[in-house]
Amino acid sequence: MDLQLRVFVTVVEENSFTRAAEKLHISQPAISQHVQTLEQRLGVRLIDRGRRRMQVNPAGKIVYEHAREILSLYRRMERLIADMQDVPAGQVNVGASLTYGEYVLPHVIARFRKTYPAVQPVVSIANTQTIAHAVAVRDLDIGIVEGRDVVEDDVTLTPFAEDEMLVVASPGSPWCAEAPDRRLLERAPWFIREPGSGTREMTDRLFAQLGIQPRDLVEYTSSQVIKESVAAGLGLACLSRWVVARELAWGMLQALAIPCAPVKRTFSIVTPKSEFETRASRLLHAFLLEHGSPENPSMTSG
Repeated sequence: MDLQLRVFVTVVEENSFTRAAEKLHISQPAISQHVQTLEQRLGVRLIDRGRRRMQVNPAGKIVYEHAREILSLYRRMERLIADMQDVPAGQVNVGASLTYGEYVLPHVIARFRKTYPAVQPVVSIANTQTIAHAVAVRDLDIGIVEGRDVVEDDVTLTPFAEDEMLVVASPGSPWCAEAPDRRLLERAPWFIREPGSGTREMTDRLFAQLGIQPRDLVEYTSSQVIKESVAAGLGLACLSRWVVARELAWGMLQALAIPCAPVKRTFSIVTPKSEFETRASRLLHAFLLEHGSPENPSMTSG
C-alpha cells in the first residue's frame, strides 16, 4: 500500500506518468498499474486521463494530501526506530529563511557534521511562512525563520538569534564622507528587496524610524546583486550584518552611522508540536541553540 501511495504522490507532483516512472526508476506500465490498483482499493477514480494530459480530480486531491501525510509519518517512524541505535545517525530535514539559510546555516551545518558525521542534514531554503508550514505538516523536522510569530498552530517557536540591519555604502561614495543626516538619506538612491522579503520589511521599518520616504528606489530579488550595486557606489542599502560581514571585513562596504535606533530582528527555531522527535533532530535543535547565533559574523560569512 505504501508503494502505491508513493507512486500516486509522485505522479501528482510530476504531473506525468512518464516523469514519475523516470524519477522512481519503475517502468511506466508498472506506474499505471500501481495507480489503478490504488483506485480499485479505494473504489474511486483519482486521475482523469485525457489524450494529451492528466488531471487530478477532487477525490485524487484528497488522497494526495493524506498520502503525503501518511508517507511523512512512515519516514518519521523509520527514523525513530533508527534512533534506537547507539550511534546518532540518519536524515534530518531542516529548512531556513533566506538570510539565515544562505549566510549562516551552511557554517553551522559544517560544524554539526564534524561532531555528528553519521547525521545527514537535508536543507531547504524558502520564505518564513513556507518553512513554518512545512514543519507543521511534518515535511521538515526543524525550521529557522525570521520573527517570533507565524500563522501555523501546530508548531513551537524558540527564539535563538538576533540579527542587526546595517545601512551600507561604498567607502568611496559621498555618503561616507560624514555622518549622513535624514535629508541626505532621503535623497540617496536605495537598493531594496522585493515586497514579502524579511529584508524589505526591515528596510521599510528603517525608513519609518528615520521619518523618510526615499523616491529613488531600485528593487532586486537578490541581496547579492544589491551588495554589488552598493559596492559600485550606486547608492545605499539596508542589509543584515550577516549578509555584509565579508564585504565589511574586506573594505568593500562601509556601515553608516544613522540617526536612529538600530533596526534588529529575531530568528526562531520552529519545531512540530509532537512528543515524537528523532534523535538527529534533537541533536541539531540543541546544536542550533548553542552554536546557531554567530557572535562574530565574519566567521560565518567567509
